Amino acid sequence: MRLFWERGYHATSTRDLTEAMGLNPGALYAEFGSKEGLYLEAVRRYEGTVVPGHFATLEAPGASLEQIGAVLNFMGGIGAYDGSHLGCLLCNAGIELAPTLEQSEASTARFLDRLTRAFGHALENARASGRLVEDAPVDELARFFPTVLMGIFLLARARVDAAVMRAAADQALARLASVTARGRGGLAPVA
Repeated sequence: MRLFWERGYHATSTRDLTEAMGLNPGALYAEFGSKEGLYLEAVRRYEGTVVPGHFATLEAPGASLEQIGAVLNFMGGIGAYDGSHLGCLLCNAGIELAPTLEQSEASTARFLDRLTRAFGHALENARASGRLVEDAPVDELARFFPTVLMGIFLLARARVDAAVMRAAADQALARLASVTARGRGGLAPVA
């Protein structure tokens, strides 16, 4: 997973993979069928381990404004973390169209859908508890926040100045603050 994440599907050779895994090519093909099979397994592993590590708080039953704010704030600061230049394996695959256009589109769509549902869940909880203004566009925001995050991941991969990513997250946080109900447990300021 790490090798594909660092180099991308097309720039990672079977030889690179067998050397990194300490396998001979026959073992790789016996276990995964092909480089593509190994890549698809790496994507499944990423979806099962890395994605929940960042977004499970949004999917938790009581998720609300604090969790949205924490995720946006953390992601806005990823440019300052070691390894952030890797971006997101799923976003990288979407750009690289790897391993095939259809599989790339499917993994990107799954990721976007998961993030949209997670943000929507937290926003609906906030609305149900009266923490959003009455006409807050929950569906629109549930689509907007993942778009911002996916853009941040791509900027991180391109090694864009961390201040640009921070500014994008700050704008998303400002948009969220603009729909919070004042005096009703709205979003606390996030540093």
